[in-house]
Order: sequence, then structure tokens, then C-alpha cells
Amino acid sequence: MGAAMLCGVAGIEHVTLDNSAAYLKSWISALRGDSRLIVTASSAAQKAADLILGTQVEYTQGNEVKAS
Repeated sequence: MGAAMLCGVAGIEHVTLDNSAAYLKSWISALRGDSRLIVTASSAAQKAADLILGTQVEYTQGNEVKAS
């Protein structure tokens, strides 16, 4: 998910869309077994993308507060 987010920011989403879709499809069985997994995985992917992009984000008690 993080790779898909970063590709979107970089403007190369159309090139990697099929690969990203295939990777996410592999998660379907895991997601069916754990309804909270998508939230946890998405949050971790967003934090990783923010770190890679150098975005300053402060996370407090599950809420996201953007800093400059």
C-alpha cells in the first residue's frame, strides 16, 4: 500500500497499477480473516510514506495532526 501511495505522489501510478493490484489481491484472504487489518496496514503504510517523503506528521492517540 505504501508503494502505491508513493507511486501516486510521484505520478507513476499508471505504470505500476497492475503490479500494485496483484500485490493487494494477495492480501484478500488475510483481510477476510481480520476486519481491522486494512486499517492497521493502511496506517503503517501512510506513516512509512510520510517518512520517505519527509512529511512532518504528528500522531497522537490515533489522530493525525499535520505539522508544517
